[in-house]
Amino acid sequence: MLKRIVRHISIISIMLFLFQPVTGYGGALEEYEEARTLYLAAVASTAVYSDRVGSLARDALEKNGWNTQSYVQKNNKADARFLVANKTQLGSAVPSYLLSIAGTEDIKDVKVDLRVNKVYFSGTNLEEFSTNAQNEDMPNTVPKVHEGFNQYVQTGFSQEISEEHSENSLLKMLLENKDKKIYLVGHSLGGAGATLGGARLLDMGVRPEQIEVITFGAPAVGNKAFRDKFEPLLHVTRVVTSGDPVTGALQKLVGGYEQFGREIRWQRSGVGNTDPHQMTSYLDLSIKNYYQKRQRAVLAGELSVPNEFIGAPGSPRVYVAPIKNQLPEELQTDFIYMKEALRDEYRNSLPGYVLDMEEEGKDIFKKAAAADCDWVVIPNIQAHKVKNEGNMSYITLEQRVYRVESGAFVTSASYGSSTRNLTSLEALMHNAREMSEDRQDWLGSVYKESKNTI
Repeated sequence: MLKRIVRHISIISIMLFLFQPVTGYGGALEEYEEARTLYLAAVASTAVYSDRVGSLARDALEKNGWNTQSYVQKNNKADARFLVANKTQLGSAVPSYLLSIAGTEDIKDVKVDLRVNKVYFSGTNLEEFSTNAQNEDMPNTVPKVHEGFNQYVQTGFSQEISEEHSENSLLKMLLENKDKKIYLVGHSLGGAGATLGGARLLDMGVRPEQIEVITFGAPAVGNKAFRDKFEPLLHVTRVVTSGDPVTGALQKLVGGYEQFGREIRWQRSGVGNTDPHQMTSYLDLSIKNYYQKRQRAVLAGELSVPNEFIGAPGSPRVYVAPIKNQLPEELQTDFIYMKEALRDEYRNSLPGYVLDMEEEGKDIFKKAAAADCDWVVIPNIQAHKVKNEGNMSYITLEQRVYRVESGAFVTSASYGSSTRNLTSLEALMHNAREMSEDRQDWLGSVYKESKNTI
C-alpha cells in the first residue's frame, strides 16, 4: 500500500504538469504546445460540421470538458453555421473561447463561394459593415474582400452570442475584459469566415492580443490593401496541405486576392480515401503532428507523459500489454500514431494502469503481478480491405482481458469502423473511444469486488 501511495503522488504531479498550459519555455516544449493548439483547432473545425465526423468531434470536445453550443443563422444570401465552445483550463480562472465556423456543406454555401466580386470592407458595427459593402465606387487602394465570404460573416455576426452564464455578448465580454481571448477557427469557407471575423472584431475595438485565427485549407479573403491593413494586427495561422487546390484558387482564377499570416504546410501521406482539401485530412495530419511534437519534447527531456497511474485506494489496476500490430503494409506508417492514441485512451479512461512500452509482450503476467495489477489487457489492431470499395479499409480494435492472479481469461471485445469518411487513424481513435465507453462492462465488477475487500 505504501508503494502505491508513493507512486500515486509522483504520477499525479506529472499529470498536472502535462495537462496545464505550458508556455515560455521555447524549444521542443514550445513546438509541442503549438501542436496541441493546432490539434484542438482542428477538432473544433471538424465539430462544427453536421456529418458523422462532426458529431464525433463534438463528443470528443465535450468529453474533454468543453461546453459547446451550436448556432445557425439564415437569410436569403447565406446560412451561417458556427459553434462556440468554452472551457476553464486547469490552473487558470480565465476561460478560453473557441468560435468555429463551418465550411462548404450544401449548394447555398457553393453559391457563397462563387460570389467572387470584391466589396469594400470597413465599419465599427454591423450596420456600417453592411452599408460600406454596398458602396461600389471605392478604389482598389482601400480594403476589399470577397463578396460571398463577407455576406456569410455578416449573417453569422447578426446572431448575438452570449457568454456562458451571462447576459453579455461575446463581443462585449472581449471589449470589457482585456484578459480574455478568443480563437476563431475554421476549414475552407469557415477559415475565410474566421479571418474576416477576426478583422471585424479588430475594427470593432477588440485588442489584437485577444484574437487568434487558425484556418485549415482556407482561401484568400481580400485584396492587397486588406492584407496591408490587417497583416500587422491580426494573428493568423494558415494550415495547408500539399495538393490542396482551394488555398490558391482565387489568386489563380480571379486575381487580385492575397493570402497573409503565418503558413504551416503539412505533407500528406497515408490518409486513405480523403482528398487533400477535406477536413478529415487536416484532422488526421494535426493528430500526427501533435504526436510527433510530443515525442520530441519527451526525448528532449522537456515533457513527461505518464505510463503508470495508481488510482484511488481500492480501485483496480490494469496492466496494458504491448499493442499487437496486424496492419497491412500500406498502413504500417500509421501504427505509431494509432499506438500513441490508444495508450492515451487508456490513460484517460482507466482508474489505475501500467502501460508496457515494450515492442513485444513477454512475461506479461509476471510483470503485471510485480506491478501490483489486477487485470491484464492485451490490445490488437487489425485492418482489412473492403471488397469492391477501392482503398476503403475496415479498422478493428480487439481487446482480450485476463485476471493477473489466476491467468484466467475474462472477456474479449471487438470494435470496428470503416475508412469511408474517416482516415485509418481516426477510425482507430473512434474504436478506442467506444472501447472506453464500454469499460464498465468488464471493469465494473472487479472495481466493485475490490471496494468490498477494503
